[in-house]
Amino acid sequence: MKVLTQEFEIKTSSRFQSIDITNEVQNSINNVKDGMAFVVVKHTTCAVILNEAEPGLMDDYLTWMRKLIPTDGEFKHNMIDNNGHAHISSMIIGNSRMVPVRDGKLDLGTWQKIILLEFDGPRTRKVQVKVMGE
Repeated sequence: MKVLTQEFEIKTSSRFQSIDITNEVQNSINNVKDGMAFVVVKHTTCAVILNEAEPGLMDDYLTWMRKLIPTDGEFKHNMIDNNGHAHISSMIIGNSRMVPVRDGKLDLGTWQKIILLEFDGPRTRKVQVKVMGE
């Protein structure tokens, strides 16, 4: 069994942003034909999802998170750096996903993409991809 780890950076340009990172993850697989890819964003104020990257949905993900967890909510953490909403959003959605690899490619559904959701940008985000398989 091979275990390979790659990291790449994503620079976000606004406080809230949805970014399709599928190609970057695919490029991190490196010679594993069949196995699993673990995708982890190494930060506490953004998240990773598997979903459709249609432009309307890319906006909806962020709009609805702001409705569920408003930026002007009462967060004790805001006394430190005014991003309590981002930590709670990340906690609910999660900072990682596991994706099967088949024939050297991410085995995603027809419309599925790997999407980074930024809740506290602009920042430079590190994404780690650990691939285990043959």
